[in-house]
Amino acid sequence: MFDMLKGKKSYVVLSVTLCLVTVFGVYQYNKARKLEYSRELEYNRVFSELTEYVDDLEISLLKGQIAKTPRQISMLSSELYRQASAAKANLALLPLENIQLEKTSEFLSQVGEYSNSISRKALRGEEISEKEYDTLKRLTEYASQLKNGLDEMLAGINDGNITFSNNSGRLKNMMNKTSRVSMEMQNLEEEFHDYPSLIYDGPFSQHLNLKEAVFVKGKPKITQTHAEKLAKKFIGKNKSRVNKIEGKLPSYSIEAENVTVEFTKEGGALLLYMKDRATDEKKISIKQAKEYAKKFLSENGYPDMRESYYENLDGSVVFNFAYYQDEYMVFPDLVKVKVSLDNGEVTGFESRGYIMNHQYRDIPAPVITKEEALGKVNKSLKIESVTMAIIPLEDGKEACCYQIRGIVGKRHFLVYVNTQTGFIEDMQILLENKSGTLAV
Repeated sequence: MFDMLKGKKSYVVLSVTLCLVTVFGVYQYNKARKLEYSRELEYNRVFSELTEYVDDLEISLLKGQIAKTPRQISMLSSELYRQASAAKANLALLPLENIQLEKTSEFLSQVGEYSNSISRKALRGEEISEKEYDTLKRLTEYASQLKNGLDEMLAGINDGNITFSNNSGRLKNMMNKTSRVSMEMQNLEEEFHDYPSLIYDGPFSQHLNLKEAVFVKGKPKITQTHAEKLAKKFIGKNKSRVNKIEGKLPSYSIEAENVTVEFTKEGGALLLYMKDRATDEKKISIKQAKEYAKKFLSENGYPDMRESYYENLDGSVVFNFAYYQDEYMVFPDLVKVKVSLDNGEVTGFESRGYIMNHQYRDIPAPVITKEEALGKVNKSLKIESVTMAIIPLEDGKEACCYQIRGIVGKRHFLVYVNTQTGFIEDMQILLENKSGTLAV
């Protein structure tokens, strides 16, 4: 009897032990899976940032091909150095030991160093030579190759066809497609094998919001009840709730089933409108959609606006409108309008830039002539048009400019020459395709 009890006890102990081991094993497995998933997310984030920095690098190099003044060259060089350094830092964080990217890393290092060299030369008052502009052109070509390859890799990662997670921490093939994309990554390095070593001699930026919202400053405050009354125009008789938003621009946010609308507390200006609905087959043109957008602006307190750029988005089109005063496009006073292309309904609106900055400007007469402004731009820019614009600067100030549109190769550029000083304040690249026209 004693032996039988002893045997049963041993069996119970063994069973409990096995159960504990199993539970511990499952726990460790789940813990490892969570750790692997966490690492995967982090590597994906790093790779996405790498791609963004290289995208920005290509844009800055393109702008560098038409930069002329020491000030503009210095500004672009500073951007290039920052972007190249950040891209190289992100590249070093990726677990790609099985893919040697020495030449790619060298390219990023030399872009930063070369930009510093050009900047120092410009600040000394020396002209940038044709040979140096040619070097910038070659750097741009290599940056474009790198950008296209990284974009393809990122698409594979986002589709789940590529992962960084496996036992060795290296790039892992998940499908036949992955082998092709992985080869593309290796091919990127191969394309840099003929990259020559360089010999040295030693973004409208998002403008800062003003501290106060100029457009509504000092206007009477509206009550919550008044805000709800204003919202009826957009939400009808649907049930709604109100949220009070504080901060730099206090407002009331009224939410219904598929609609959100916001009004500023000061002045009751329409700040935001969003309607979530599916779009049917496209039935109206971009031109017709623009007329619907202009009508919406006129009916909601935003007159004298002109469309600048637009972008197609899943059955709708988003227009950027800027205020127009005395032949000047005033870009700080910006609003966005989204129009559905099935029936012309406005389903989105945002006016923060306008509300923060809009006021009547005392625009000074130009000190330099249009001909003098044209003399400030690079000779390789084939001029298409010259108009007037007020643009935001990074320090929160504004500049009156000649907006000079031109083309180099197949790329369209906008160059902004200050009407008072003759300085080139900014340059933009126009991205024109079937989706619309954007400036970067």
